[in-house]
Amino acid sequence: MARYVTALQDKKFKGIAAITMAALLFLFAAHSFAHDLVWPGEKLKILFPQAESFEQKNLYVSDEQRSRIEKALGSRLPEEDMKPSLYLAVVRSGPDTPLRKAAAMLFIDAYGEGGKIEMGVVVSGKGDLMKVHVFENKEPQKIVRQSFLKQFEGKKASDQFKVGADITAPPGGEKSAQAIASGARRGLLIINEMFKKR
Repeated sequence: MARYVTALQDKKFKGIAAITMAALLFLFAAHSFAHDLVWPGEKLKILFPQAESFEQKNLYVSDEQRSRIEKALGSRLPEEDMKPSLYLAVVRSGPDTPLRKAAAMLFIDAYGEGGKIEMGVVVSGKGDLMKVHVFENKEPQKIVRQSFLKQFEGKKASDQFKVGADITAPPGGEKSAQAIASGARRGLLIINEMFKKR
């Protein structure tokens, strides 16, 4: 009888251990691909409304790629950016033309005065920044207006992305503006590195 009870307890312990392990794996996966828990179709349409569809690429930044990105940034690449999910906008130029990939998009987090800023960046096939859009944030409204964000369009990875140099911040929003500028440049560098546009 004692052996039977011990065997039941052992099975119960293994069951609890398996459930715990599954929960930990889910949490790790959720952290690793934080923006990928739900298909971001609506957000992708905001970033590239003319796309017919979107193609997702889950990638891994190699040590060599990380080194190049960090050298260009002048700072460490956050761990959450080591497994980027890139989205390709698929478009058609005309009704009888074949589908083609027009741009790459990446969701990236920056940290401003109000905390985390979730933003999306769109990069052209030539490796230039096409668009920056701020999604979830607690920043002052002036920092997420198109009048501020439009100045990122056409920027290259070689640009400074510095408030007071090539970025004009709304009065009193310098810290948040720099956070968005740094996030936009980081997204641009990651996309260009993953697709070898330098």
